[in-house]
Amino acid sequence: MKNRSYLFGVFITLLGGILWGFSGACGQYLFEQKGISSDWLVPYRLLISGIILLSVYIIKNPKIIFLPFKNLKNIPQILVYAIIGLMLTQYSYFYSIELSNAAVATVIQYTAPVFILAIVCIIEKRLPHSKELVALSLAIFGVFLLATHGSFEKLVISQKALLFCFISALCVVVYNLAPKTLNKNFPISLILGWGLIIGGVVLSLYMCVWELDGVRDLGGYLAVSGVILFGTVMAFSFYMTGVGIIGASKASLIACIEPVAAAFFSFVWLGTSFVFLDYVGFAFIMLCVILLSKKDQYGSSC
Repeated sequence: MKNRSYLFGVFITLLGGILWGFSGACGQYLFEQKGISSDWLVPYRLLISGIILLSVYIIKNPKIIFLPFKNLKNIPQILVYAIIGLMLTQYSYFYSIELSNAAVATVIQYTAPVFILAIVCIIEKRLPHSKELVALSLAIFGVFLLATHGSFEKLVISQKALLFCFISALCVVVYNLAPKTLNKNFPISLILGWGLIIGGVVLSLYMCVWELDGVRDLGGYLAVSGVILFGTVMAFSFYMTGVGIIGASKASLIACIEPVAAAFFSFVWLGTSFVFLDYVGFAFIMLCVILLSKKDQYGSSC
C-alpha cells in the first residue's frame, strides 16, 4: 500500500511538472507574440486560478471555506505562503524571463532544490543520501546544459535580471515548505486557493493591473487559459499533492521534468530548434526522474 502511494506521488508530481512546462510555453507565446507583460499576466494567473479552486468548495463544501482562518495562528503562515511562496515566486520568475530569457531564468530557478534539500536535511538532522546527491547533480547539470549549452558566458545578464532569478529560486523553497502544517490540517487545494487569491489581490493592487494592456484575440485568450487552468490550477494542485506524499526535496527534483516538457511543447508548438547538448540535458533530467522514482527501501524519504 505504501509503495502504491509512493508511486502515485511520483506520478502526480511528474504530471504537475509537465503542466508547468506547458504553461511556460504558453507564457513564452504571450510574451513573444502577443506583447503581454508579466505585470498583467501574473496577477490574473493568481487571482483567477484561486477563484476557480475556491469555487469548487463553495459548490461542494462551503462550510470549510473559511476554516483555515478560524485559528488566528494560521494566518501568518497563510500570508507567508501566499505572498512569498506563490506571488513572489511567479512574478519574479516571469519578470526575470522578460529581463533576460526563459533559459536563464529556468536554470537559476532550478537551484532551489539545493536549498530545499539542505533545509530538509537540517530539519531531519541527517546528511543527504547518496541517491539524493546523485539525483540533484543530474538535475542541476541537465538544466544547466539546456539553458547554456555548456557555456558560462551565456549567463551574462543584467544585475536586475540576476537578482529576480535568484529571488524566484529562493521563493520556491518557501512554497514547498511553508504550507507543510496547513496541508496536514486542511485540503491542499483549499490552502492553495486562498494563497493564490491573496497573492493575486496584493499583486493586482500593486501593479494597478486594470490600467495595463491585456490579450485581445482568441489565441491570446487560449494561451492565458492554458497558463491559468493547466499551468496553475492543475499543476500546483498536483505538485503540492506530490510534496505531501513523497516530500519536498524529492518532489522538487522530480518536477525537473518541467524544462523537458517546456522544450517539447516549444518544439511542437512554437517551432523552437534544439542542438545536441539540449538532448544531453534531457537525458540527465530523465535519469534524475527515474532514479527518484525508485524508492529507497531502507532510508526514509524527505
